[in-house]
Amino acid sequence: MARVPAEQRRRQLLSAALRVVATEGVAAASTRRIAGEAKLPPAVVHYCFRSIEDLLDAVTALLFGEMAESAAVALRVQGGVEPSIKAALHGLWAPYRADPARYKAVFDLVQYALRRPSATMIVRAYEDRICGLAERFLLDVAERNNTTLRDPAEVIGRVLLSTVDGVVLAWLIDRDDAKTEAALDWLATSIAAGITDNSARS
Repeated sequence: MARVPAEQRRRQLLSAALRVVATEGVAAASTRRIAGEAKLPPAVVHYCFRSIEDLLDAVTALLFGEMAESAAVALRVQGGVEPSIKAALHGLWAPYRADPARYKAVFDLVQYALRRPSATMIVRAYEDRICGLAERFLLDVAERNNTTLRDPAEVIGRVLLSTVDGVVLAWLIDRDDAKTEAALDWLATSIAAGITDNSARS
């Protein structure tokens, strides 16, 4: 029988741990439970990772890295001010809608990360990155539409992302697509209203 490369086993464990956290929460992510989900002996967990905490840190880095990549795709100018913002907000929600179980893990892992310095650094780096993406997006929207932001892009971007987080959390609870779409559209309209046309200014 061919020997399974260590990196492949590591990927199996990461995927298994993410499934466990998504369906049962961080509290259920024991060595035995994750190994069982990965269909590997428990000893393999400690062969590939120093500890279960190290494995969960790696899961956090994997998931938040994927989220940052999704955000980078969503936060792109797509025409006018309001249409671009609306498309971006719906784009940020799309991955959650496509795989809600996976993204339940996000909220569990944030709470977990805030209690562990190493994981906190991972989540903080993610937050810094997406805030930077949101800021750049807003500046690009303004520039390409010959408009001006009334407030700093950093502030608007933080409000945008924080509000989307809240709207998405509400959706994970009630799964009401119509209300979620309406909330995101309202947010897009509100943010767009805070951007003025240079041609209208004296």
